[in-house]
Amino acid sequence: MDKLVMYANPKDGIYTTSEIIAKYTGVSIEHVGQLTRQHTTSLEKFGKLVFENRPLPSGQKRKVWHYNEEQATLLITFMRNTKPVVEFKTALVAAFFSQKEEIAHKQALLNDLTKVNKSLADVIKERFPEWPHAYSSINNLALKKVSGLNAKQLRNKFNVGDAKAALTAEQVEQLEKVREAIKSLLLIGFDYRQLKTAMAA
Repeated sequence: MDKLVMYANPKDGIYTTSEIIAKYTGVSIEHVGQLTRQHTTSLEKFGKLVFENRPLPSGQKRKVWHYNEEQATLLITFMRNTKPVVEFKTALVAAFFSQKEEIAHKQALLNDLTKVNKSLADVIKERFPEWPHAYSSINNLALKKVSGLNAKQLRNKFNVGDAKAALTAEQVEQLEKVREAIKSLLLIGFDYRQLKTAMAA
């Protein structure tokens, strides 16, 4: 199966779509949309229903609904219990659980990273006392090392307020190691130019 759930940012949370539900239940996307409209009141007890208008090759647009875990689970109960529907429901529950575990793991890493950031911030302040943008510049070096993008690019690309929220758990782990490496280099006397060269390697 393809990826069954998505996570863009904390505001949108984890969700699946009417396209995914239609693909794996064998129910037409038109019928999924019909069920959504028919049971809007019940579905919105678990959060506001969100949709996007996705362009089709014909030039027309299709309304693609987004469902959180509770909405998706409820919507599937309105379908006949065919074998594909039952199999998909089981896989979807597992996918939501796995994604929530990933986010929890990432948050734990970010909490640990905050402690590292404070000590790194102190080192940067001591090393470059007259440079007001030292921390943000060095932070961008670290982010680019692990993701290829600086803070502003990450925020814009993933529509998040905090650039670190756009990183995967693996990238957060890498970021912690990179920041520790930067701190060590600063403590032995590296200037910004040397640091930039080291991070580009």
